[in-house]
Amino acid sequence: MEAILTDCIRNSLQHLMYRNAIFMCERLCAEFPSEKNMQLLASCYLQNNQAHCAYHILKGTHMPQCRYLFALSCFQMDLMNEAEAALSPNESSSEVPNGAAGHYLLGLVYSCGWGNRKKK
Repeated sequence: MEAILTDCIRNSLQHLMYRNAIFMCERLCAEFPSEKNMQLLASCYLQNNQAHCAYHILKGTHMPQCRYLFALSCFQMDLMNEAEAALSPNESSSEVPNGAAGHYLLGLVYSCGWGNRKKK
């Protein structure tokens, strides 16, 4: 059942049916709670321009892709310090999550955050 729901969600995302994907993914997470399924739900929220929902779902997650999506939601909400912390290497991983995309986002965070730090 989990695999069927996941396929339906990915199909909805492919056809730009974000509300449908969110609905099915919320059901998926309720029935099969896991960090992987939360990551999929957060992706649905981000594609539907609901960074605040993705932020609350991903706060405290540990998988590299979840950390990247959390940083992306922080960036969209102008929470540069949290985005930087999520992308920074930590004790569980010595790498920036999501490879080159993570480094790019970290560069954006630094360039946007630098203006905020300079003003203070």
